[in-house]
Amino acid sequence: MKRLIATSLLGLMAYATPVLSPQGIIVNPVPTELEVQTWVDRDPAGLGNATYFFGDKIRIYTRVNQNAYVYLFSINADGQIDLILPNAYNPSNYLRAGETYSFPEPGARYEFTISGPAGVDQVLAVASRQPLSLAQIADIRSGQMRVQGASNLARALSIVVTPLPDRDWVSHAVRYNVQPRQVVNPQPRPPIYFIPPMPGYWVIWEDRDDTEYSVAYRGGDVEQIFGYYHRDLTSKGWVKVRFKSRKGKKNPAYEAEYRRGGDRLEVRVAPRGAEMIVKLEWGR
Repeated sequence: MKRLIATSLLGLMAYATPVLSPQGIIVNPVPTELEVQTWVDRDPAGLGNATYFFGDKIRIYTRVNQNAYVYLFSINADGQIDLILPNAYNPSNYLRAGETYSFPEPGARYEFTISGPAGVDQVLAVASRQPLSLAQIADIRSGQMRVQGASNLARALSIVVTPLPDRDWVSHAVRYNVQPRQVVNPQPRPPIYFIPPMPGYWVIWEDRDDTEYSVAYRGGDVEQIFGYYHRDLTSKGWVKVRFKSRKGKKNPAYEAEYRRGGDRLEVRVAPRGAEMIVKLEWGR
């Protein structure tokens, strides 16, 4: 009797049949509490208006609002599919709620480089409360895809997610433009890392060159000063990708890394004697 009851309950479970969008992306037609977001470093808002040129480096970000297994696929304009997550370097794809993950992560042993053809590329994120089997889609260890083409990937994924209960999976995609690099005469540009000193604080000295800017304040609170630079950077489109703090009365310090497009900016705020030193270092 128990077996019969269990079977009948399973028969009553609801399943969501995926819908294929015109761009070849699977969509769950059932509203879900689970959400996943994905974006690229030149488009923090995920508007789909970023442009990359052949040879550019790209960093991909994702975030879920609930703990979930996340699968990321890159879909080129010509239909070539690459598996971003999981992969041989990041075999674990169970992501924590509210945390932002970047691929490659800072210090990774690999990188993603934009190649042709020109057109519109996409990154597809699929989040699930249960792990999915990609055996028919890709070999995770080698990174070799067993399907190519957006529509073929969507059909294969629809088979994988169909057995899941409704509201247990969700997808999201971001698009970006890929163009050949045009050779132009480089124009000098102002130092993008410059931020005016914090109002209300006594500036003892400033120092700057092509890639660094430092300023020393007469005392001050580490958290307040870091917050001033953080707000200024985020208002200008920078995205914080790494943060580390050391609190306490002795030698407190805040360190963070920001990204905007292909630019990188590191910020460090820490006391040195009676001075509070802020250092901004720019690079690519």
